[in-house]
Amino acid sequence: MKTHRFGSHTPEEMRRLSNLGHSVEGALLIVVSALALAAQLNLAAWANTAWQILILVAGILLLILIYPRHPLQDWRAIWNDLQQREHTIIAFAIAIAGAAELIRGAAISTLAFVTPVAMMLIGWLFLAHAQHGTGAAQKRALWLHRVLGITILLAAILRVGALVTRDEIYAILWSLVLFAAGIQLIVYREPAGAFEEMHGM
Repeated sequence: MKTHRFGSHTPEEMRRLSNLGHSVEGALLIVVSALALAAQLNLAAWANTAWQILILVAGILLLILIYPRHPLQDWRAIWNDLQQREHTIIAFAIAIAGAAELIRGAAISTLAFVTPVAMMLIGWLFLAHAQHGTGAAQKRALWLHRVLGITILLAAILRVGALVTRDEIYAILWSLVLFAAGIQLIVYREPAGAFEEMHGM
């Protein structure tokens, strides 16, 4: 894998890479939500395992995009950048949720609550997600991330409701709200001025 120094990209390249990352993760989230819904409606026996694997893949993919693409000596600088630190925590939360889902299988156990807890953590981080760029760009990006954070928190609450009550309606709504979060990620575009004034680099 070809590596490059952290902070070597121009603001335009950073915006393009960020948009691509949001789109890829959004697409994965949409597929996860569709598979989770298919599993809930008993439309495909394999769908439950498939969405669990995809969550794990999404977390690992995000970690790969953040770290191995940069030389090892840059990893400390990446972690010290607040935005990338939050991305790292989000990636680990996603991967851990996927692993917990795979381990538990179809059984309802304590491990089933790892996913909504991870979603709550991610949603909370998005409510105050660190941004780089001009003041106007940071405000716009933060507002969009807060909407996304609220959506993910709602999905987490619905997931807990589905696990506690075993009510199908909660499970269906959880999948639909997760789908909405995926759409938000796909259509997200870094505002003009993003990464123009880099902080913590």
